[in-house]
Amino acid sequence: MVLLFPSSHPKAKGVASDSASEAAGLLKWKASFQNQNNNLLASWNLQSISGKNSSNLPCAWAGISCINGSVNRLNLSEYSIKGSLYDFPFSSLPNLEYLELSLNQIFGSIPREIGNLSKLIYLNFSVNELSHEIPPEIGNLRNLTHLALGRNQLSGPIPDGIGTLHNLIELYLNNNTLIGPIPSTFGNLTKLVKLYLCQNHLYGPIPPAMGYLISLQFLMLYQNNLIGAIPKSLGNLTNLTHLYLYENQLSSPIPKDLGGLKFLTEMEIGGNQLNGSIPISIGNLSNLNELHLRENQFSGTIPKELGNLKKLVVLDLEQNQLSGPLPELLCQNGTLQNITVSENKLTGPIPRSLKYCSSLIRARFNGNHFHGNLSEMFGIYPFLYFIDLSNNEFHGELSSSWGKCKSLTTLKVGKNNITGGIPPEIGTLTQLQALDLSSNYLSGKIPRGVGKLASMLNLYLNDNQLTGSIPQELGMLTKLLYLDLSTNSLNGSIPEHLGDFRYLFHMNLSSNIFTQKIPFQIGKLTQLSELDLSRNFFTGEIPSEFQGLQNLGTFDLSHNNLSGVIPKALVKLPGLLHINISFNNLEGPIPSGRAFMNLTIEEVQGNKGLCGNITGLRACGSSPLIEKHVKDKLKKLLVTILCPLLGSFLLLYAFYGGLILHDQWRKSSGTEDMDVNKGNFFPYVLMTAKHCIKK
Repeated sequence: MVLLFPSSHPKAKGVASDSASEAAGLLKWKASFQNQNNNLLASWNLQSISGKNSSNLPCAWAGISCINGSVNRLNLSEYSIKGSLYDFPFSSLPNLEYLELSLNQIFGSIPREIGNLSKLIYLNFSVNELSHEIPPEIGNLRNLTHLALGRNQLSGPIPDGIGTLHNLIELYLNNNTLIGPIPSTFGNLTKLVKLYLCQNHLYGPIPPAMGYLISLQFLMLYQNNLIGAIPKSLGNLTNLTHLYLYENQLSSPIPKDLGGLKFLTEMEIGGNQLNGSIPISIGNLSNLNELHLRENQFSGTIPKELGNLKKLVVLDLEQNQLSGPLPELLCQNGTLQNITVSENKLTGPIPRSLKYCSSLIRARFNGNHFHGNLSEMFGIYPFLYFIDLSNNEFHGELSSSWGKCKSLTTLKVGKNNITGGIPPEIGTLTQLQALDLSSNYLSGKIPRGVGKLASMLNLYLNDNQLTGSIPQELGMLTKLLYLDLSTNSLNGSIPEHLGDFRYLFHMNLSSNIFTQKIPFQIGKLTQLSELDLSRNFFTGEIPSEFQGLQNLGTFDLSHNNLSGVIPKALVKLPGLLHINISFNNLEGPIPSGRAFMNLTIEEVQGNKGLCGNITGLRACGSSPLIEKHVKDKLKKLLVTILCPLLGSFLLLYAFYGGLILHDQWRKSSGTEDMDVNKGNFFPYVLMTAKHCIKK
């Protein structure tokens, strides 16, 4: 392509020539895009050429800025570019200082020619589809202050040459598949403020030379495979505000030197193998908002000095081996919003300061050895939406004050020693989605108000001493996913409205005193994966409507008083179903469907009338039920044949002709092998005679 720009001034000719070269290079790159109908780049064309504005080409194009007629800024972020950089005019843009191509669909590798952009200050290729290794020629861009290659598919090691870019202020290599160690040359980047190497596959130790990055504020190394100790030299990063080292394989104790990072606001070093005790010096981090030490191997007590962290908003210590009590002065300034100390070995009561910590939003104390009277240790929290106190040693009763925590969506107090009844005030928590009071010693009835909690998804009241019937109002919880009322003393019948739980995934009503028939409406719960009605006193037959439970994985009706035959419709149940119908009064053959193919004798025992091809179970050919059916059929035939003949003399005929008729009957009907002999045939004839006379 040849571009002619008329001009009479030598300098103008030079500018026009540069512009023509830059325009031609950019148009060649555009021509390589896979999406040529990109309206955002509609201005990139030659139609505007004229004698008056030719020197402005390509400076008037979208996303381009110029100085003295030469391109110095190219900002095409979110321009829907789908192509590569192979035809990018690296050699035709000698004055380019700012190159922004983020948030596009640029693929392929970064060409080595990128090293030709010697004046480049800002380079951003983040959030694209670039792959292969980072070219070492990037180390030639000595004027770079911002280098962003994050959120691509780059692989291979980090070039050592990046550590020679002494003017770098921000470096983003995050969210790629980079491997290898962090170059020790990074210690030379003394102007660096933000370093993002997170979410890669980097390995090896954190270089102690990182302690020379005295301007650093953000150190993001999380979600890699880094090993070894946290360098003590990081304590020299006195401007650091964010330290994220979580989800690596770091070990050894936390250096006490980190207690000198006076500007630190967030420390996240969870998900490692760090051990030892939490340093007392952490209590000196007066600006700390968030402290995350979860999923490590910390032991010993929690330093009381953590109570000095007056700006602390989040404290996360879960899944360690910490023991002893919580610091007494936690939340003394009313800033704490999230406390998570679950799965440790902590003891003692909940500190008094937390009772009045009205700023709490989320709290997890579960899986410890906390004790004390539950009704005395917690107050009213207007913003609290989640609290888990389960699996501890709390005693006492549930306070009615929980009903004043109007923002609650989750309340878990399972596996404690709680007594008394369920406070009816629970029914006023209109936002409640999960209520777990299981494995306690709760008594009394289920409050009717629980049925008004329209947002409820998970309801666990199992393993208590609850009595009475299931409130009819419970049928209004139409969003319910999990319902477990097992192992109580609940009685009466199951409300038919439970069949309206169309999203219900798990229903366990076992080990109660429920009676009467199982509602056929249960068959409408098409999402059910587990249905356990065992160890009750249900009567009647198994509803044939259960054929609609096509997602069942567990189906337990054992230890009831169910009778009749197993409905043939149940052959349509799924093949991976685990069925237990033992210890009932069921009879007849086991259906031959896929759901019943793997039944064992343990799952059908205790039903005297069942038969089938199961080891240890009577075969159907000799079962009493089959004989009963044959005898019933014989009665019907006798009545049909004899009634027209016998008339009023049938009784006399029955006495003298019964034996003859018996032999004729056996020969004509092919029943010689049946257990129907002369001695037991006479009652049939006599009964038939009586029936005919009655008619």
